[in-house]
Amino acid sequence: MSYIIFTERTLGELIVVSLNMRRQAILKILETTIQGTPLTIDALSHMLNVSQRTIRYDLNCIEDELKDKGFLLHKKSHKGVWIESDDLKKNHFMSEEECQYEYIFSKEERTQASVVYILDTEEAISIKQLADNLRVSRSTVITDLDNVRELLKKYQLELCSKQGCGIWIEGSELCIRKILIDIFSLHIHDVGNICLWEEKDISEIVLFCKYVKELPIKKFATIFIDILKKENLLYDDFSINYLVIAGSIQLKRLAIGKQVEEISNIEMNDHSSQFLCQIAKRIAEKLSLYNEYFFEEPEIKYIIWQLLNSKISFFSQLNEQEKSTMKLQAINMAEIFIKNCQTWLGNIYSDDEELLYGLAMHLQPVIQRAKYGIKLINPMLPQIQKKYAKLFTITKKAIAEIEQKLGTELSEDEIGYLTIYLGAAIERKKARLLKKMRVILVCENGMGTSQLLSIMLKNRMPYLEIQQIVSVHDLNQQNLNELDLIISTISLEIQENIAILHVSPILSEAEIQVIEKQIRYLYDKKLNIDSNEKIMKSLKEVLLPATIALNVEAKDWESAIAAAGKPLVDIGAVENRYIDNMIECVRQLGPYIVIAPGIAMPHARPENGVKRVCMSMVRLQTPIKFGNLRNDPVELVFALGAVNSESHYRILSNLWAMLSTPSAVTVLRKSNDRTQIFDVIKTYSC
Repeated sequence: MSYIIFTERTLGELIVVSLNMRRQAILKILETTIQGTPLTIDALSHMLNVSQRTIRYDLNCIEDELKDKGFLLHKKSHKGVWIESDDLKKNHFMSEEECQYEYIFSKEERTQASVVYILDTEEAISIKQLADNLRVSRSTVITDLDNVRELLKKYQLELCSKQGCGIWIEGSELCIRKILIDIFSLHIHDVGNICLWEEKDISEIVLFCKYVKELPIKKFATIFIDILKKENLLYDDFSINYLVIAGSIQLKRLAIGKQVEEISNIEMNDHSSQFLCQIAKRIAEKLSLYNEYFFEEPEIKYIIWQLLNSKISFFSQLNEQEKSTMKLQAINMAEIFIKNCQTWLGNIYSDDEELLYGLAMHLQPVIQRAKYGIKLINPMLPQIQKKYAKLFTITKKAIAEIEQKLGTELSEDEIGYLTIYLGAAIERKKARLLKKMRVILVCENGMGTSQLLSIMLKNRMPYLEIQQIVSVHDLNQQNLNELDLIISTISLEIQENIAILHVSPILSEAEIQVIEKQIRYLYDKKLNIDSNEKIMKSLKEVLLPATIALNVEAKDWESAIAAAGKPLVDIGAVENRYIDNMIECVRQLGPYIVIAPGIAMPHARPENGVKRVCMSMVRLQTPIKFGNLRNDPVELVFALGAVNSESHYRILSNLWAMLSTPSAVTVLRKSNDRTQIFDVIKTYSC
């Protein structure tokens, strides 16, 4: 496990040198394009031996810098990148000596850096001083201040200015410390992995190093690690780095006489709070060597606040009654979360004990944080939102009931962590459902070559189950009737009706790609996988005029679900038993299918009679109560049939967009014109 690592030569200096050398190298290379010869991203990445993604990021970072120096960066698909200027003076570019000391910030980075520089002084700072610190023009700083104001507003802070004095920030000390911690800790979550920095936005590391300057960072890390170890508390890199950042900011602010106000919702009236208080006092005692105000009660409460923010688990220190209560609470919330997720994903996770107990373990500290109003930082949030965009949206909808029980809204950072658990459950489900293709490998080139070929094939095609590696002489003794494919390094002629694929003993990448396509074709054909179901259908392709029924009479929720299932049976998309299974799901799990005021979406497992992806919409003549106190009575019923956990993502995305638009919902509720209703459906199908 790695923690913050700072050498005697400051970390900031090392990073500024390595990163700026690359960006300055790009500037130098781009200088040659003034003569009209574009360079491709691929060419730049090869020149500098970094990824194309890194080059694109660097280009975004230096674009504003080029503008300030009188150059315009052009980027055109299939052509490349180049710069133009009326003034071809080359002295606009920095020398190699200059690049040792200057970091080129992007616009977003400048906004964050501006906040740090403004707060890093007891007096107001002038526009010129800020421009000098950022190495940009005064006009760039003035333009950036609008972004600074917007960022400060999120933290209930205000940017103030007075002619002749400069600019400064006003607001509570708690909010000021919060914004500084967020700026620094968002990216500094694994400082030990130096090799990964090149691929990451590391400006905050540079900023942090400049901000803390000569503070005893390594000593702070040692203090926190020693205290947590003595108490047998679980922590990780993020926890230690977070506490170091928070402690450094606390010391910096105390050094200029800025003490935190009373933190009202930190109460010492239970066992866990008293334990936290003891830990905080031990930390304060150590840090008071650097500033005596660490031992003031508000500052101790501030340390407690940061301990709760640091993702350290204090569950083991609760008394037995507290543990029992929190366990039951967490398991109950995990069950609620899984139940609500099944509204969108289908009833496929109720038997996943790993998901249930993993969530319960995670939700225990969530309950603690909610008690104190703590908002956790999730450094992986941007990646989670990008990779698991649809799951993130599902999670956001599924936590509404949990938030109600906690009495607070969960932040997107918390939602991101819950999304990861859901994503892991889906991957486990995929692995369990994956149909294997039974294969024998015939190889005459020795065991080493055979094993290498076997591993290569299984790594690239996990749906292959290589049952045996045999020689051609032993092949006749095998029961070939139970096989799907023979892969052989030599030519074979056999009587049985079985596919044979001839391959080289050592495969090139090009050969693997060809073989992969051939095997995938055989796999799909052999196991009757419908290639059409792999295509993510849109809402208009499944919610058809034939599956829309208006002003339907229903006496209760069971008959309402039956009415919604009937059009799907009529078009042959589901079997009759699917209707019974949709009703049974509600009986077992409750009215979780009522997803919004007046709207229900019944469904059941794919194996309970679904033939293809489908959806119906039934508008009830008289709204019916399903037993959901918050969203009853129900007027619109959307019955969904899905063949797996992925086939309906796009449909649901379209449906969410439609149901989130009041004007569209009004048409669905009021219009008797099927054409008008289907036009609305088409509008939200993409």
